[in-house]
Amino acid sequence: MSEELLAELAAIIGAACMLLGVGLVFLMVTLFFRKTEEVERRVATPGKQLDEARSIWGNGPIGRWMRVVYVYAFVVFRHIPRIGPRIKSRMGDEKEPLPLSLKLWVVVPFTACVVLTFLFFFSGWYLGAFD
Repeated sequence: MSEELLAELAAIIGAACMLLGVGLVFLMVTLFFRKTEEVERRVATPGKQLDEARSIWGNGPIGRWMRVVYVYAFVVFRHIPRIGPRIKSRMGDEKEPLPLSLKLWVVVPFTACVVLTFLFFFSGWYLGAFD
């Protein structure tokens, strides 16, 4: 593959990742937010971080995004050895086990958005945008 072809491919991948990433953020704060609220409702114990985040950030676009980040952090980071139980006890309690499908509604779009953001910046680095 020639250098020109690789540069064009990187530009196309970067643009596609940007569009898909922004689209995923929009979907997470609109259509997918019902599932995030469901997870939040089940695990947000009064007086803990998830409950406070709901009242602090509210229901605007930025507030919804922050609540998605908090719920994602609760679902993912509580499985880290040694510090996971402390994170879980600080953020909320899972009184009843959450169904896997409900967890995936939070984890998959957010993880995909993070990967797309990484690819966007990586393609920009490859094209020399940060020089």
